[in-house]
Amino acid sequence: MAEQIVQIKSLPGIKRDGTRLEGDQYVDGQWVRFQRGLPRKIGGYRAINKFLRGLPRTLLEYTQDLLTYIHAGSANKVERFYIDGTYNTSVITDRTPSTGFTADDGNLWQFTVSYDTSAGNQIVAQVAPNLNCICNSDGGEIFTGDLLGTGVLVPVAGAKKPSNFNCTGGVTTLAPYTFAFGNDGYIAWSVPNKPDDYTGSGAGNAHVTGQKIVRGMPLRGGPGNSPSGLFWSADSLIRMSYTGDATAAFQFDTISAQSSILSAQSPIEYDGIFY
Repeated sequence: MAEQIVQIKSLPGIKRDGTRLEGDQYVDGQWVRFQRGLPRKIGGYRAINKFLRGLPRTLLEYTQDLLTYIHAGSANKVERFYIDGTYNTSVITDRTPSTGFTADDGNLWQFTVSYDTSAGNQIVAQVAPNLNCICNSDGGEIFTGDLLGTGVLVPVAGAKKPSNFNCTGGVTTLAPYTFAFGNDGYIAWSVPNKPDDYTGSGAGNAHVTGQKIVRGMPLRGGPGNSPSGLFWSADSLIRMSYTGDATAAFQFDTISAQSSILSAQSPIEYDGIFY
């Protein structure tokens, strides 16, 4: 009897739950993708910088004149370097704030870029010990500095923060406003094009829900409602819309009061759809 070869072909994908014989997919894999139903190597990574002194958990990238500027936030540092078109990197500059900053193993940073009418593009950096629990209510410092510069970041002056300024959640930019947020559903917005001033003309703040706000992202608002944004709290999703009113520039409404969130980095926007 002639020998017959029977090909055992798995379906694309890796299924790790259940037993090794339960299911039709592969049971393990590393650095692999699937193309036309067959496994293919993803390819490796290229190391371009091995000299950061902190363990970065947040990165900010900004590209100008063929250079990509990187700010890396770790538990006790903010470090900055740039990458050129051939993947060479500059020296690393320490931009860690010299005042107002407390190093903590639980520190997590949020960065945003905001325009200042007198100083140009600024990096706005917020830090709080949120690593172990996004529900943390301690800390919450905000710093600014020249986006492309190398000087240390400086804290927002006390005179430019309202008395209830409590921003343990993070920062985001909905141009021309910069937003800081945190405990008890607190959101504060800056003077237009002044990311270091939350008390001047045009600035304001509000408590829009009960739980801590942990993430904010821009949203297409349409005519008369821009800038608009989405803000995630520990248990709700809030939409913010511009009103143009001199005393109440923004209005807030709750899209869902039954949501949950695992991480401040988990909301993702792709092509106008939020996941």
